[in-house]
Amino acid sequence: MAAENRGLWLALAGIAVLLAATLAAYRPPAPRGPDAPNGEFSAHRATAILEDLVGNGVPHPVGSPAGAQVREAILKRLTAMGYSSELQSGLVCAGGACGSPINIVATLSPVSRDDEAVLLAAHYDSVPAGPGASDDGAGVATVLEIARILAARPPPRHPVVVLLSDGEEAGLLGASLFVHEHRLAKQVRAAVNLEARGTSGPSFMFETGAANTWLMGLYASAIARPVTNSLYYVVYKQLPNDTDFTVFKSAGMQGFNFAFIGNVGRYHTPLDNVANADAGSIQQQGDGALKVLTALANAPTLRPPLAESVFFDALTLRLIAWPAAYTVPAALLAILLLLAEARMLVRRNATNTRAVVWGAVGTLGMLVSGVALCAALLAVAVAVGKVPPLGGSSWIAQPLPMHIAAASIALLAAGAAGAWLARRAGFWGFWVATSLLGALLSVAAAAAAPGASFPLLLTSIAFALGALPHLGLMRSRVPPRWTTDLAALLPCLVFFAAVLPLMRFLYAALGSLAWPLSTLVLCLGTATLLPLLAAATMRARRGVLAAAASLALAGALVASSLPTYSADWPERINLEYWFDADTGRSHYLALCDSRRLPAALAAAAHFDPVPHPRFAGSSAPAFYADAPNLALAAPQLSLTSAPVRVAQPASAPGSTASLTHFELYLRSARGAPEAIVVFPAGAHVTDLELSAPAGTVRAKLSKLAGRATLIDFVSLPAAGVQFSIDAVGRSPLAVQVFDQSYDFPAGLSLRRARPPNAVSSQDGDITVVHRTVSLEPAADR
Repeated sequence: MAAENRGLWLALAGIAVLLAATLAAYRPPAPRGPDAPNGEFSAHRATAILEDLVGNGVPHPVGSPAGAQVREAILKRLTAMGYSSELQSGLVCAGGACGSPINIVATLSPVSRDDEAVLLAAHYDSVPAGPGASDDGAGVATVLEIARILAARPPPRHPVVVLLSDGEEAGLLGASLFVHEHRLAKQVRAAVNLEARGTSGPSFMFETGAANTWLMGLYASAIARPVTNSLYYVVYKQLPNDTDFTVFKSAGMQGFNFAFIGNVGRYHTPLDNVANADAGSIQQQGDGALKVLTALANAPTLRPPLAESVFFDALTLRLIAWPAAYTVPAALLAILLLLAEARMLVRRNATNTRAVVWGAVGTLGMLVSGVALCAALLAVAVAVGKVPPLGGSSWIAQPLPMHIAAASIALLAAGAAGAWLARRAGFWGFWVATSLLGALLSVAAAAAAPGASFPLLLTSIAFALGALPHLGLMRSRVPPRWTTDLAALLPCLVFFAAVLPLMRFLYAALGSLAWPLSTLVLCLGTATLLPLLAAATMRARRGVLAAAASLALAGALVASSLPTYSADWPERINLEYWFDADTGRSHYLALCDSRRLPAALAAAAHFDPVPHPRFAGSSAPAFYADAPNLALAAPQLSLTSAPVRVAQPASAPGSTASLTHFELYLRSARGAPEAIVVFPAGAHVTDLELSAPAGTVRAKLSKLAGRATLIDFVSLPAAGVQFSIDAVGRSPLAVQVFDQSYDFPAGLSLRRARPPNAVSSQDGDITVVHRTVSLEPAADR
């Protein structure tokens, strides 16, 4: 091995070792069997509960008969374990939806008014499309197995309240009902919530309360193999997903949120069944939940000071954490030290300003070119139909070739910059430019999102520390080669040790958007190789460049040759039957993730070749085809009293226009379990009030494209609901009303044309009846 190439080969070998260690470290543990001690969590026992609850494969959304059966099975188990259980029901609105969930709340012994309690929670409802074995049947089974263990233990310092909520999938309804109306909610100070966004993989502790300095102290003492970091939550906040923990956290509770996300292609589909629920994932989630719940329940206080921390696990070996307030000072200190080292290098003629400028050009150029090349590759893959559009579920059946291509592009960009500018920048020109760029980004990240800053901060510190031996020996003699290599090797290995665990699960979290983002992050990592590339021989640089280009090209070509979907990782295609009561016409709608209509469906009906919105204001495109007319009753939306003119605040939207108060009644004449009402944008409707036995319930409405507003009524009572709105304007309001049932009309054969590599998802195949109702505003007096 030539001395000039030693550092480069060591760095590449070190990255490979770190990758292998990452793949090994984050595998779920082996599940414990039926012979596990009674005081320990057993995935075998939890899986048996799961089979009992949802083994029939029937979806059980909020308000469904199947949901009632699951609820009865849960109550039976809690009673047998000695728990006192109650059902909490009521009308509640959250997240643009309103419904009547039925929660299960259980305790081992009465909770007095002076007690501070800990909540153990999961939701027992599923989406209409699938049985929800992992989301969140596994969470429910885990809660019941933990409840069995708690019943056999001495009572903890703080009582534990078990909540199995309903209506989470419809909009966090059950959690909202518990927090706002249940008497025990005021006494709960911390919560442990169990979720899933897939059917396998390690269980991540991905979200905490606002007092996470205290919480992470408990977590570190309780969990031997931690799987968490503060960057997970930063990424999670960018996703269009919430869990019941969102509600608990908004109510001021501390605690922990756990989930696993492997095989996300099965999420919210019929493939989220018991057969696909990974027992190792359940084992890890159950172990972690039991341990942190025990730590919380026995903590001296549940009123800790509010303080945030930056934290991450070191390949699951231990938790590393520090107060978030230290992050900006540490980042500033690192950049000051690096500036001082850069000045010393220039003064001692190791480099010069011109070389540093070339190093900066090369570093920035590789970042821009790497991300641009990966984004272009993704755009081409989307255009030719190998990757679904980014707006929907953009996962594919065989992502590994694209993973390889995205990673290789980062190395390709570094190899090109190293080959092009090796002589102009040299080792130390690249080193100074790369270290200072990383340090600047570290300061920016520390200020904007401390939880996401630790990879850059640790790398900046490693840059500063790695150069010290070389600078120290420069005073007396020519430093040995190893000191030069160390200055680049240390930050390189530190960066990849920090980010590879994040990259490992980024695709499961984000879909195909993860590829250009991964390339950006990996370009920051391969930028640490630039000094080593500059010091290496021309042959070594060309070898790296050729290998990276070959891998990137091979990954792209293999990805283009593979099918986008498979039976195990199918496309999500929902089929809908729509009857428009206004026109008397019926349509089939096909909603395809790929935005491409499969040949089998195209042959089964005369679909329009171009998709259109499902209804005015909807962002979901669908292919339309004429369908047979069925005699389906239209939903009813009617006035219960005459409209009344009311005053409005001067600051209200459209305050110069008239404001009318409408009292309305909504009912599905055909008994559909869900109804949607869309108010036109010009009405400026922002919220409504519902009539409920316990009093008036207010609801915020969701905004659609074009600023129309929507309210979704789930678990719609057969007798209907009464509500009121205030609307602006003197012209009649054209209100769209839909009711939908989670079925497809019997006798229609379109579903048989869905290809074997496709399944329904979320609401599944549905029947919708639509009408438009005109509401006349109150007459001027």
